[in-house]
Amino acid sequence: MFLKIGELARRTGLTVRALRHYEDIGLLVPSQRSSGGYRLYDGKDVARLYRIQALRRLDLSLAEIQRLLDDAAGGLSDVVAQQVKQLDREIRQATALRAHLLAMQRQLQASEEPGLDDWLLALESMVAGAKYFSDDELRTLGARHGDAADATQAPQATDAVETRTRKRAALAASLRELVAAGASPESPQAQALARRWIDMLLEEAGGDEGLLIKLYTMHWNEPSLRALTGVDRAGIQYISHAMAYARLALYAPHCNADDMATLRRHYVGQTDAWPPLITEVRQQMLADASADGAPMRALAQRWRALSLAKAGGDAALDARLQHAFRNDPALRVGSGIDAPLAAYVQQAIARLDAPSNA
Repeated sequence: MFLKIGELARRTGLTVRALRHYEDIGLLVPSQRSSGGYRLYDGKDVARLYRIQALRRLDLSLAEIQRLLDDAAGGLSDVVAQQVKQLDREIRQATALRAHLLAMQRQLQASEEPGLDDWLLALESMVAGAKYFSDDELRTLGARHGDAADATQAPQATDAVETRTRKRAALAASLRELVAAGASPESPQAQALARRWIDMLLEEAGGDEGLLIKLYTMHWNEPSLRALTGVDRAGIQYISHAMAYARLALYAPHCNADDMATLRRHYVGQTDAWPPLITEVRQQMLADASADGAPMRALAQRWRALSLAKAGGDAALDARLQHAFRNDPALRVGSGIDAPLAAYVQQAIARLDAPSNA
């Protein structure tokens, strides 16, 4: 059975112009021509067109699609699998959104008008999350919140969303009060709030330091989420500095008085530079990049310089701090650095000093 270009366009919803363009660039060339010169498309052509449209839905360019289709190893089954994966992602996002909307519906039925934060949270699960987390990570986060549950059968799912929203709002309000009162990030109140904030993020991340740093990065980069939490970049920075002061106190058992005096002068000043560096290093590690490759060597040099800077340039103190960090679990909690990342960085730094084989 053959289809002419007009019929193929009508039955697929594409335009004749688009099909002609596909032919012009060699992406979809009809198998035959009629005696009158009409383009004739057979079953194989239609199957190829399906693959083209499926790949277009994955936001691939026509040039990328051409390369994939020319690859003999790329079968139709793989394309369908990609579509199923995409649909699964959309279903999970829609399910999470549904759970939150049901919680909002309960508020409305109780004559309680949802606030701006509630409406913004409805967007969070559909927009920001997918930019920063893999499918597996989104499932982990969703499982922690109960978002993946069917809220009509498990009301605790909506309760979890409401509790999370109230917890965030309470912490944000406490933060604003501290800042308005001029409290230093070094104050006990600020340090206690920072610990509660990090504990909340770690709870969302299931204790995963890698997810924690992604949550931090997402909150830092996304204006909608800063509006959602009521915490702007200055607020996030305040929390980070307060947490640095809290962690500074944990180094006291590992340092003498002179060491601590040096740390108080230099340690907190390096705080803002760590999260983006940790994020970049983790991206290299997750990509299985060589610890001796050029990108990681550059990151290792930055890491070593930043580590030395927080010790005021004192190499001996820097070594003691690193030893304490490796051996004291309390220092690592909430840092965004887990054991695999630390080992990867140490391997890269060791390669910096290794003799060249060139």
